[in-house]
Amino acid sequence: MNDKVSSVTSPSSPRLRNTDLHEAEAPFLGGAQIPEELDIYDGAHRSQFYELGQKLLEESMDPNQPLIAPPTSMYELRGEYTGAPSFVAQIDSLMRQGYTKIIRTKGDGNCFYRALAYAYLSSLIDSPNLVPAARFVIESGSRMMEHNSMDADIISTFCEPLMDLVDAVGSPDPNQVLTHDRLLSALMEEEMSNYIITYLRYLTSAQIQSASDDYAGFLFHDSGDPLLPSEFCRHYVDPLGKEADHVQVAALCRALKLHIRIAYLDGHSPDGQAHFQDITPPDDPKNKPLILIYRPGHYDVLIKTN
Repeated sequence: MNDKVSSVTSPSSPRLRNTDLHEAEAPFLGGAQIPEELDIYDGAHRSQFYELGQKLLEESMDPNQPLIAPPTSMYELRGEYTGAPSFVAQIDSLMRQGYTKIIRTKGDGNCFYRALAYAYLSSLIDSPNLVPAARFVIESGSRMMEHNSMDADIISTFCEPLMDLVDAVGSPDPNQVLTHDRLLSALMEEEMSNYIITYLRYLTSAQIQSASDDYAGFLFHDSGDPLLPSEFCRHYVDPLGKEADHVQVAALCRALKLHIRIAYLDGHSPDGQAHFQDITPPDDPKNKPLILIYRPGHYDVLIKTN
């Protein structure tokens, strides 16, 4: 979604027309629905979203903001929404469910990919028995990228940092084994972080183009004109700093065989709850979901206390 918020934005990208999308029509999207458009909101909601959008924009422009930050308490996030009771109610609902911390990512247009990279690798740290399967999936993804005429040397260059971190999960050397703190440090390093993000973007691009018939009807230019999968990927997926819309989220989930659960902190919930959206690949291996939190224009990682 759009990290660089300059106006009131919708939780969904304008390129994905999902108004009448149902589970039977789009199985590759996990049957998930995009939240309602903000233009149905009343004036108070519009004002809140504008102010919060401006706040995210200011955060994204802060040169001192790290690419990814250590976990912080949900109480800190709650304090940032004083004066926005609908948001506070949703944060309270998350805390009641045991979600106690948030790992923030920089609002530089890459927040979804960086948040997913942390959540994915963190899940391997917690369950090192999944490393062989993860290696197989990543290697299969690289082969899919080659089948889409991507240069093998380029693929290897961007894949290597990711695979090094995966391999470090099971390192017998305690000085080299990947921990949550070492993972954060790695993703704070700009070159390594951007290599991993670039690989994930190329993998997303390969998935969309490999299953082009599944995605073609949902790919649009900002102007509203339909785009071919190759054009969509060239303009919106491959470059760093470009927003990740719902198609990209679903495609990367499918490529990595991940179950992603997204909590929507959007300030628009009749029951005051933060509602979740599950995105699963067609051949869902029943993996434990990776939990992200979506605020208008931005993704972070959500942590639940066991």
